[in-house]
Amino acid sequence: MKKIKFGNFIKNILMVLLIVLIFSGQTVAFARSGGGGSGSSHSSTSSSHSSSSSHSSRPLTRPSKRPTFMEAIIIIVVVIIAIISVPIIVRKVRLNKKKYRCISVMQNLSKYDGSWNYDNLMKDIKDAFYMVQNAWRERNLDLAKEFMSEYLYGKHKFQTQEMKLLKEKNILENMVLLDAIPIGLQDLGGIDKDYIWVHIKAKCRDYTINEETNKVIEKKSSKSDYFEEYWKFIRTEKRWVLDDIKQIDQITNLNFFRIDAPNRYC
Repeated sequence: MKKIKFGNFIKNILMVLLIVLIFSGQTVAFARSGGGGSGSSHSSTSSSHSSSSSHSSRPLTRPSKRPTFMEAIIIIVVVIIAIISVPIIVRKVRLNKKKYRCISVMQNLSKYDGSWNYDNLMKDIKDAFYMVQNAWRERNLDLAKEFMSEYLYGKHKFQTQEMKLLKEKNILENMVLLDAIPIGLQDLGGIDKDYIWVHIKAKCRDYTINEETNKVIEKKSSKSDYFEEYWKFIRTEKRWVLDDIKQIDQITNLNFFRIDAPNRYC
């Protein structure tokens, strides 16, 4: 899930607290216009009329009650939830729009280029997902070399070699790909610069052990953890291969995921 920047979050909370304190410290008493105002205007009238007027000049609204401590807390909690929820909802709506736009463009592209066939492309993505995860777990990138770009293969190979030196092994159990949603793509008529960004949703049990002592070094949970990432696939002669992985909080502007294809395909 997208992380909220800590500094901005604290500023928002302090602003909310200030507003609540200002309003909770005020008591406002509004009466109808002219009600209970001038006593001299009633002195010239009869006592019965004065008595009647005094009854009719009572305030129409009672002074507002000062919010209790619990009411103020409830207001704060509701506002905090809104502050947290709104960016998440906006992100979800924008990703859905990109998804439907991508699928529509892919359908048109596939009429001229079979590599953009949705089902075949999703199969390549699913195969790459499990092969790359297995290679990472085994610290043997050669197991998934044909499913990765040269760039990512080199990057992951360096990381796994470093883990071997530290005697660390990342255990990934019960890995399940829940969804792979296209959210950005580029097609320039060839294969050299074609790519697609996919919103990955998955779950697994993820922890790290020291392979000499078999003790857990870093453990997230005893149950499977849900996670989301952005995966970039590039096109090769044989298949679509994984080229890059971005964490959700690395992409703060969803305009990063462009949909760029020749007009005749869109």
